[in-house]
Amino acid sequence: MSADLLEYRPVLAWLAQSSATQVGKEAVLGIEMHDGADANLRRDYGVEVMAAMDNQCPPNLARCIDLRVVIAHCEQRALSGDELIDACETFERNMQLQAWAKIRNHYRALNKLIVAGPDTANLAQFIRQSVDERGRVRDESDAKLPQLRSDIQKLTSQRSKKFDSIAESMHNKGILQQRQPVQRVGKLLLAVKTTHAGRAGGAIHERSQSGDTIFVEPTAIIEISNRISELEFHIKRIEEQVFRDLSLAVLRRKHDLLMLNEIICTVDIALASARWALEIKAVYPDLVERDAGVSLHQARHPLLVRQLGFDAVVPLDLSLGSNYDLLVVTGPNTGGKTLVLKTVGLSVWLANCGLPICVTPGSKVPLVSNIFADLGDAQSLENSLSTFSGHLMRIKQILEDVDADSLVLLDELGTGTDPEEGAAIGQAVLEELLESRCMSIANTHLGQLKLFSFDIERAENASMEFDPSNLAPRYKLLVGVPGASHAIEVAEGLGISKKLLARAQQLATRGGKAERLLADVGKVRHQAEVMRKDASREEIRIQQVARELAASEAESLRRQQLRENEAEELFRVHYAELMKVVEQHGDPQLASKVVALLEKVSLNKRWRAFTKSLRKGSRVYVPKLRETVIVTKIDQRRQRVTFAHGAVQLDLPFCELTWSDVPPQQ
Repeated sequence: MSADLLEYRPVLAWLAQSSATQVGKEAVLGIEMHDGADANLRRDYGVEVMAAMDNQCPPNLARCIDLRVVIAHCEQRALSGDELIDACETFERNMQLQAWAKIRNHYRALNKLIVAGPDTANLAQFIRQSVDERGRVRDESDAKLPQLRSDIQKLTSQRSKKFDSIAESMHNKGILQQRQPVQRVGKLLLAVKTTHAGRAGGAIHERSQSGDTIFVEPTAIIEISNRISELEFHIKRIEEQVFRDLSLAVLRRKHDLLMLNEIICTVDIALASARWALEIKAVYPDLVERDAGVSLHQARHPLLVRQLGFDAVVPLDLSLGSNYDLLVVTGPNTGGKTLVLKTVGLSVWLANCGLPICVTPGSKVPLVSNIFADLGDAQSLENSLSTFSGHLMRIKQILEDVDADSLVLLDELGTGTDPEEGAAIGQAVLEELLESRCMSIANTHLGQLKLFSFDIERAENASMEFDPSNLAPRYKLLVGVPGASHAIEVAEGLGISKKLLARAQQLATRGGKAERLLADVGKVRHQAEVMRKDASREEIRIQQVARELAASEAESLRRQQLRENEAEELFRVHYAELMKVVEQHGDPQLASKVVALLEKVSLNKRWRAFTKSLRKGSRVYVPKLRETVIVTKIDQRRQRVTFAHGAVQLDLPFCELTWSDVPPQQ
């Protein structure tokens, strides 16, 4: 595949900047077409993350680390306290991620991916019970630790007091250079005058450069320090064993944690892609079969969007592979022909990787077997290849590898040699590409190739629109009409002499039948485009009226439903109040008549049908809770239902329920 020519690596580097984790960033940078990932599934993840972002509830991957590094360290040594806490935060993030997915099962792809991951709650709890937030082993990790640490604290306090007492005494005797102890060789020492070295009574650790001072650790302090060091050694042995045990527990879950790492990586790719898509107004296209072809609406090259801004880039509309397989694009230099190839190629490449592309909704991209591109100057000094030879070498390889599911992009086909022979070779190449049934786009200046597709089945012409009034390209692709090169007009605009231009015009007229034909076709095409735009505006107006009518009808139905629901709820309230009054009156005959009359009311019939239809698993709406619930238990005799509300089981009478179809809040 000629993907490097499509400049996809700078796009991936840009996209990777939106990654939340290092492992996700590395995965984005390593994305390739057909890299083993399911493009449809990666697309589904991205679409669902974008929906979650729209609902202000995206998954959170903050502080997740690369568990592959954690496992590699575990295989070599025990993890430190800080490393264990970092890993624990990832395990806890996994627990939060799974909780997020379980309550949002409408994101089906993400739910299936995340919920299938390992349960890391016990491992996280084990680490938290053993190590505190600073990575220090907790006292609860070993029965001996509290006493050992208490003993060290007491000895440290004792040493401090002893040190102060010795320093005060020696200072008063004039033995010290200064009252305050100094930090040297990792110890607190006294700065003793060399002339009083014999009175210091301790171990000399260092001398000053001048030789006037020696640094002494008093004998009494040495004894206490040695005891502290001994206790610290025992504590260190215990802490090392705790770290080994925790690291071994992590290593035992190696398979699960590698799976979790892949899940985090997959979710992060979706998050980064969705953020990038929002940044450049990109969407996920529909992935279709090859026969449906490419259909790009308002396509833009993302790198050009970053450079110029979204609105400054002229969008591209293009179809390929359904009605025709070959598109021959012509037009002046700097008109945007090469950009068309790069935009189409990059869009198809990104879509086949399951990533968003800079188009409008409704765009379709087929899954292709390969993308072949011959773009730019192919000459090679090292291999003694001319531009023409370089192009031929690339095209030769493409023709050997192409199949019906490929996309082929050829820039400046047939150039670099004699125009007549170049056109003949170019036409032969196009014919072979058509025979292979692949999708292909070819750019050319050669007149013979401009007319090639007029009478060829499944081939179409296109050109880059040119503004003759100011001799400037409009960078707009016009499908269905070949384009003229406008060389004479451009030369005139550059100030070439009128005499030379007149002679050029005369020569062009003699052999310029093709150019005149292109000009005539261009005028017809322009008129047709004006008519199409007028028809399109009228169609848009009609569609807008239809949408307004549909919205009005929907609003009427909604209000009707609300009125019915209000009437039903009001009826039940009045029914209950009326029955209380009848019961208080104590007249059985009156009660019987009232019940008989109420039974004839349509709302009551509707209510009776509803209560009789209640079953375990029924979905009902509870007005007082403002949510839809699922019935877990029903008692028709007592006219009550039971359902779960969070972690609590609630029991309510039928009269507090309704059949109103109110959707649950997401």
